[in-house]
Amino acid sequence: MRHRAALLSTLLAVAASTLALPGRADAVVPGFDVAITELPATFTAGGNARTVTMVAESEQNRCVKVRWSLILEADGVDLDDVRFARVEDDDDFPVRVQVDGDTARITDRQLDPGQLCRGQTVTARYQIEIDDEADSGRVAFRTQAFNAGGTLLAESTSSSEVVGQERESAEATPSPSESTAEPEETADDEQTAEPDPTETEDDIAAVPTSGSGTPSLLGPGLIVGGILVFLGVGLLLRLRMRSRDTKQTQLPTGFYPTR
Repeated sequence: MRHRAALLSTLLAVAASTLALPGRADAVVPGFDVAITELPATFTAGGNARTVTMVAESEQNRCVKVRWSLILEADGVDLDDVRFARVEDDDDFPVRVQVDGDTARITDRQLDPGQLCRGQTVTARYQIEIDDEADSGRVAFRTQAFNAGGTLLAESTSSSEVVGQERESAEATPSPSESTAEPEETADDEQTAEPDPTETEDDIAAVPTSGSGTPSLLGPGLIVGGILVFLGVGLLLRLRMRSRDTKQTQLPTGFYPTR
């Protein structure tokens, strides 16, 4: 009898554990539906806790009690950086947590206070927060509603992006391509640049006009040429005057005086 009593106690403990931590069922029960009605598209590392809401509906004529189970799967994010709490009427609701690698199952220790009937809903709310040192990635949510006997009634899945601190820092720092670079001055720009308005007329006149930068010889050449022409004309006039004086002093050769 003692052995039978011990065996019966063990079977009851196993059954209770199975109800507290239900596994994934092979099929859902027709007439029940579960939806994730509130889920932020993005969680920010170090940000405030965000609310995730699940709602169960029924088209059955009978009413059932519901036990909620939420499965979190982290991708690129350390599961230890994901903080969660099940709340009911702004108070913590007792849960049991199973962790397997990057996946955590959060199951209600008690049945939901509400009752799922036709035309009525039962709601579960969770507070999800990401640690400030978390990396960027995604978190997938799969919510499941079980009846009191551990049968899966319905489930729904969705996911959110996690923005880590390293991504926020990269977005806050402008890339080199975004910085405004001053245009470099080319040789053509230097040649076509307008003269400085502060230059005086004397400064502009002092700039050599020759392409080589050497002073022009045209001015001195004209001066020397003018002097040579002047001297040549003066020499011609002097020779002409001397020739005229010689003719006036010469005696006539074809006539003689009469006695």
